[in-house]
Amino acid sequence: MSTPPLPEYRVKLPKDLVAGLAHCASALPDWQLTDGLLSAATMTAYRQAMADLPHVPEFAATCDQLLNAPDGDGFAVLELAELLDATGIQYDARVITALLSLIARPLRAFDRWPLWKPLGTNLAKDPMRATGAGYNPMHLDIVNSTWPPDYSALLCVRPDPKGRGHSLVSQVRRAVDRLSYVDAELLTHPKYEDGDFYELTGVGEEWKPFPIIDGHSPLGGFVRFTAKMLADADPDDPYTKAARALERELISGQRRFPLGRGDLLIVNQHLSCHGREALGDGQEDVPEDERRLLLQIFLRREEALS
Repeated sequence: MSTPPLPEYRVKLPKDLVAGLAHCASALPDWQLTDGLLSAATMTAYRQAMADLPHVPEFAATCDQLLNAPDGDGFAVLELAELLDATGIQYDARVITALLSLIARPLRAFDRWPLWKPLGTNLAKDPMRATGAGYNPMHLDIVNSTWPPDYSALLCVRPDPKGRGHSLVSQVRRAVDRLSYVDAELLTHPKYEDGDFYELTGVGEEWKPFPIIDGHSPLGGFVRFTAKMLADADPDDPYTKAARALERELISGQRRFPLGRGDLLIVNQHLSCHGREALGDGQEDVPEDERRLLLQIFLRREEALS
């Protein structure tokens, strides 16, 4: 019986590339940061360590096509479970950070967290938040900044033991194109606010209020949408109605899939929003250290830094 082909957004590392990465993992230096970004010296060291590994150019080209094609879906899922197994530990963020440096420059946006921010499952949190157990609706990360991260990435260390919590991704530019002229025009007005803005690096300044559609090119600007900001909004306000229309289009075009151990979801925030379905019922019966655990990292395109 033949193995079914992978969905077009999934990238499986060749075995000899996995072996090469595992071999060089212990020699990779600890990362250093400059203004929240992986330092140039660390980037150079990582890339040099991987320069002679097989399939590196093909891997980088595949990721670039999946993430950055203007008419594409704007996301990819890297299958890294074999790499995690080969390193002999639960997860090795250093070797995965090196792998991501082939795509863009890792960014620590939250000053209070490490480069890889842990997103566990906390039943005391608002269910729609990243560490909650409920439905996490479509959103852009750090939406209320003048310069959101170019990419948001989530590494699944431990999937939901209840088998739920599927990831959701939707191409936001296509959703905008399906809106009426009136709704799309309303979304260009700076009428939207979301959350707090503090202890952040490398994402510009706070933008409050902000427009959802900023008018820039697809790979230069953002559609600053988060359904979380609409929870307490006046449902009769025309700006709320326009944002809800966009949310409906995002939901109608969303892709839905599970993340297994070692799956790394990368979303191009210029092109796509992401979210998550609710985790399975009975989370209170699961020990906290056995609940779903992700690690989050942001990436900045190097050409955006020049």
